Amino acid sequence: MRTGWAWFAGGDGFVLRNVPSEASFLNGLGMWVAGMAVVSGFGMTVAASQWWSTSITNVLWVLPLWAVLYCLIERLVLKSFGTSWVWNLVLAVPRLVLSLAIALVIGLPVAQVIYSGSINDELSKTTTARIHEATNQITRTYDAKIATAQKEIAAAQAREASLQRKVTNSRFLADCEAGLQSCSQTHKLGRGPYYRRDQRRAAAAAAELKRARPQIEATIAANRQKIATWRVAESSQIANRVATIKADRDFLARQAALDRVEKANPAVTKYVEFFLAFLIAIDLVALMLKLTHLFSTGGAYERSAAALRATDLVEVHRLQERANVLTHRIKLESLALQGADEVRLQGEAPRESELGLDLLPSLRGPATASPLGD
Repeated sequence: MRTGWAWFAGGDGFVLRNVPSEASFLNGLGMWVAGMAVVSGFGMTVAASQWWSTSITNVLWVLPLWAVLYCLIERLVLKSFGTSWVWNLVLAVPRLVLSLAIALVIGLPVAQVIYSGSINDELSKTTTARIHEATNQITRTYDAKIATAQKEIAAAQAREASLQRKVTNSRFLADCEAGLQSCSQTHKLGRGPYYRRDQRRAAAAAAELKRARPQIEATIAANRQKIATWRVAESSQIANRVATIKADRDFLARQAALDRVEKANPAVTKYVEFFLAFLIAIDLVALMLKLTHLFSTGGAYERSAAALRATDLVEVHRLQERANVLTHRIKLESLALQGADEVRLQGEAPRESELGLDLLPSLRGPATASPLGD
């Protein structure tokens, strides 16, 4: 009998020839397994697109790969059922765990697709807040540096202005003493002691200004260069940070947004939980049908398979006993041969000793006897 769809349900054509009544059930169950493999493969494809934040068309290769893997897993599980109820229930436990894992892997990304509108709105709000916070943080950092540089510029300019005022005031006072009676302090016009004093003060201030001006100009130029560099760096960091925040829309970010949506709307949590439970239930349909069929009909297919395995064990036992007999026979033959060899060797030993004594004088010859004659 051809296996057909029953192959997906763990069926075997050799066993089905003995129990053809089981073929219809196993064929129907195999159709369900094949259909669920395609559905689960599509769900896994959607999940993969959410994991890697890409289009579904870019991960369509996941569908056939997971469908084949799903069929193999389901066939191995369904084929492992036997006639023991306890073993069948124990076997169902790891399959239940696998179903829970598949539901979580597929269900959470699919839930993100279902609530994509709310998730995008939440991500937009979060992105705006994060951009505002990051911009303020970067701006505060560079504003403090720029403010310090501007204070140094202002201090240098104030020092230059102070020295310039000293020069201007001293020259003005000297001019007053020289010829302007209205602003003279002594009201004695001429180039007298006060005039020379103010001229010396003006010359000293001018010399100090001349010495300090290169340093002042260098300080101002350096700080202005720092300010320009910092402003460029600030703009670059803000742009990079904004781009990074806007690009942060991967699986974890969307799941975090979904969690916030669930906190704001408790009904969403209930729907997600119901959706996960639905995925678990639909994934366990094949397992439940198999167990129900076993418990209700007694498992004719499994009993037939067990009988065939027992027949195979008879042949295995016959081969094992034949091997044991041959091994024992070879061992006895070896022992007999060893005994015969020992008897033969013990019988030949006296004759060899007699032959050795007779040949000993002739082997010695006159060369061995001459020393004794001497």
